[in-house]
Amino acid sequence: MAKRVRPPASVSKAAARPGARPPRPGIVHTSVYLPEAVYEALRVAAFKERRKIHDLMLEGIDLALRKRGRRS
Repeated sequence: MAKRVRPPASVSKAAARPGARPPRPGIVHTSVYLPEAVYEALRVAAFKERRKIHDLMLEGIDLALRKRGRRS
Protein backbone atom coordinates (compact mmCIF):
# COMPACT_ATOMS: atom_id res chain seq x y z
CA MET A 1 0.00 0.00 0.00
CA ALA A 2 1.36 3.41 -0.92
CA LYS A 3 2.29 5.64 1.95
CA ARG A 4 0.44 8.92 2.18
CA VAL A 5 2.78 11.87 1.68
CA ARG A 6 1.90 15.48 2.31
CA PRO A 7 3.88 18.32 0.81
CA PRO A 8 5.52 20.55 3.40
CA ALA A 9 3.50 23.67 4.10
CA SER A 10 5.28 26.99 4.44
CA VAL A 11 2.63 28.26 6.88
CA SER A 12 0.65 25.73 8.83
CA LYS A 13 -3.13 25.88 8.77
CA ALA A 14 -3.22 25.70 12.58
CA ALA A 15 -1.02 28.76 12.87
CA ALA A 16 -3.44 30.67 10.63
CA ARG A 17 -6.38 29.93 12.95
CA PRO A 18 -6.32 31.56 16.36
CA GLY A 19 -6.73 29.08 19.21
CA ALA A 20 -6.10 26.05 16.97
CA ARG A 21 -3.97 23.15 18.12
CA PRO A 22 -0.47 22.91 16.71
CA PRO A 23 -0.01 20.24 14.02
CA ARG A 24 1.08 16.77 15.14
CA PRO A 25 3.82 15.34 12.93
CA GLY A 26 3.11 11.78 11.87
CA ILE A 27 -0.58 11.94 12.85
CA VAL A 28 -3.43 11.88 10.32
CA HIS A 29 -6.93 12.95 11.32
CA THR A 30 -9.84 10.81 10.19
CA SER A 31 -13.48 10.34 11.12
CA VAL A 32 -15.60 7.22 11.38
CA TYR A 33 -19.34 6.65 11.25
CA LEU A 34 -20.50 4.07 13.79
CA PRO A 35 -23.87 2.47 14.27
CA GLU A 36 -25.44 3.93 17.41
CA ALA A 37 -25.37 0.56 19.20
CA VAL A 38 -21.64 0.18 18.53
CA TYR A 39 -20.94 3.70 19.77
CA GLU A 40 -22.94 3.08 22.96
CA ALA A 41 -21.11 -0.22 23.57
CA LEU A 42 -17.76 1.54 23.12
CA ARG A 43 -18.84 4.37 25.41
CA VAL A 44 -19.90 1.97 28.17
CA ALA A 45 -16.72 -0.13 27.83
CA ALA A 46 -14.53 2.98 27.92
CA PHE A 47 -16.33 4.26 31.02
CA LYS A 48 -16.05 0.92 32.85
CA GLU A 49 -12.36 0.62 31.99
CA ARG A 50 -11.70 4.32 32.69
CA ARG A 51 -10.27 4.75 29.20
CA LYS A 52 -11.14 6.82 26.16
CA ILE A 53 -13.14 5.56 23.19
CA HIS A 54 -10.14 6.62 21.09
CA ASP A 55 -7.91 4.17 22.99
CA LEU A 56 -10.34 1.29 22.46
CA MET A 57 -10.58 2.07 18.76
CA LEU A 58 -6.79 2.13 18.40
CA GLU A 59 -6.64 -1.23 20.21
CA GLY A 60 -9.16 -2.67 17.75
CA ILE A 61 -7.27 -1.29 14.76
CA ASP A 62 -4.04 -2.77 16.12
CA LEU A 63 -5.69 -6.20 16.50
CA ALA A 64 -7.11 -6.02 12.96
CA LEU A 65 -3.70 -5.12 11.50
CA ARG A 66 -1.91 -7.86 13.48
CA LYS A 67 -4.45 -10.39 12.20
CA ARG A 68 -3.40 -9.38 8.70
CA GLY A 69 0.33 -9.63 9.47
CA ARG A 70 0.98 -5.90 9.65
CA ARG A 71 2.48 -3.84 12.42
CA SER A 72 0.71 -0.72 13.57
